Amino acid sequence: MEKLAIPEIKVLPYQVRTAEINMATDRYLLGVPGTFLRLYGWKHPTLSFGRMNKGLDELDLEYCRDNGIRMVKRISGGKTVLHQHELTYAFISDTALFPDSVVDTYRIISRILAGSFRRFGLQAEMSAEKGDRSESSICFRETSAFELTVNSRKLVGSAQYRKRERFFQHGSILLDIDWQSWKRIWKLPESSTELEDRITCFTRELNHAPEVTDLADAIVEAFSTCFQSHMTDLTLSHRVREEIKALSAKYIWTG
Repeated sequence: MEKLAIPEIKVLPYQVRTAEINMATDRYLLGVPGTFLRLYGWKHPTLSFGRMNKGLDELDLEYCRDNGIRMVKRISGGKTVLHQHELTYAFISDTALFPDSVVDTYRIISRILAGSFRRFGLQAEMSAEKGDRSESSICFRETSAFELTVNSRKLVGSAQYRKRERFFQHGSILLDIDWQSWKRIWKLPESSTELEDRITCFTRELNHAPEVTDLADAIVEAFSTCFQSHMTDLTLSHRVREEIKALSAKYIWTG
């Protein structure tokens, strides 16, 4: 692995927040100097839509609304993601500290995540090349270069956004999957095995999922080791939380 040294990484420990606050917090940290690692969950099941998202006619939006599934915009690209039984990570830093290539930065972060998963007995591999592209709106249906898989099934879906000298990468680590909900949302027949053939999760591979806080701690430790970093817990001030709350309105998805 590349020997990149980051003296300090500020860590926002695992917290569960609403969809809009989650997206606004990632965007806020993009504009703050320093390197940040954030681990979080979602207060409600949520669909997040990437910039330029297409294929919305595949989705049963009425089912989502009737079943309390929220909808939110992401600043990052990529296709639609269902955030439900997962741990989400966000890593924010300076582009000058990393390779110019988005794909090479993916590779570094994926290696760190894979190392943390091994602590729990899960051996994830990195996809070397992009998988088959399709018109499907499902993010987890396709594997991009250096995303993490187990037995060729996608385990982690990530997206990156760069703004001049700064970038963030956030992604979903699947702990469990409610296959019935996924199929209802994407209008797939109950008998379809398309998703099961392409996607996996901790529970499927290990017959259980680690405690989310234990996995979050392992990821923090893996980032610290990789970048030889001192990890400092960060508490957002009341003023910052109010700024994020005001920013969150931008990420409400209205269709």
